[in-house]
Amino acid sequence: MPNKKEQRIIEKVRNNAGKAIDGYRLLENNDRILAGLSGGIDSFVLLDVLAARLKHLPVDYKLEAIHVQMEDLPKQTDIDYIKAFCEERKITLHTEYTKSGYKDHNPKNPCFPCSWNRRKTMFLKAGEREANRVAFGHHMDDALETLFMNMTYHGEYSAFPPKLSMFNGKFDIIRPMMMTKARDIERYAEIKNIHAAEGNCTYADNSKREEFKKIVGELSGKHKLAKTNLFNAMSNIYEDFLPPASDKIKKR
Repeated sequence: MPNKKEQRIIEKVRNNAGKAIDGYRLLENNDRILAGLSGGIDSFVLLDVLAARLKHLPVDYKLEAIHVQMEDLPKQTDIDYIKAFCEERKITLHTEYTKSGYKDHNPKNPCFPCSWNRRKTMFLKAGEREANRVAFGHHMDDALETLFMNMTYHGEYSAFPPKLSMFNGKFDIIRPMMMTKARDIERYAEIKNIHAAEGNCTYADNSKREEFKKIVGELSGKHKLAKTNLFNAMSNIYEDFLPPASDKIKKR
């Protein structure tokens, strides 16, 4: 049994997920949710939190999970652990197989086609299962890292939204962990004895994201509310104090 301090962390993570779900209207009664289960800690915690809501709150939705394996890549995950995790929580798991397609595109950047094909498989399964929500485990740190990467490399003030309608409203992508920090998710996993089931991909190159993860960490060290304030800044924009679009500096 968790001690009082550990129980507070569990409640903090679940409450933050609840704030995101309620604040962004991510879920409603009778929804059909297909949660992406990559094998990473974030996706496991997402599934655990959504399953806990069904037990402890007066909500009613159908929750299923999907794990996608790439046939043309070395073994990426401990599928037995993933199956046991879902069985323990009485969640139906769909294991799908597809190809990353990295050789057919740019072998120097295999992540994009791999991610594209993984999501395509998930979306097809969502249609098959008549799911109106597809849930991802992206958290606050992920959003901030993406924000700074897009600003630096693309000159855009963008990340990803907590809720995104897809295919003319056929279903919504939702991110219930968007208001939760990575460290809190890690602590939750430690307390609940949840561990990652994914290995390091041979072809992955996460150097850019790792660099921006360090930047976000450095900013967090300068102020205890830095991450929260940076996250809130994305929806707290004062356009009168920013240059208009017509005054963009030309690219060189």
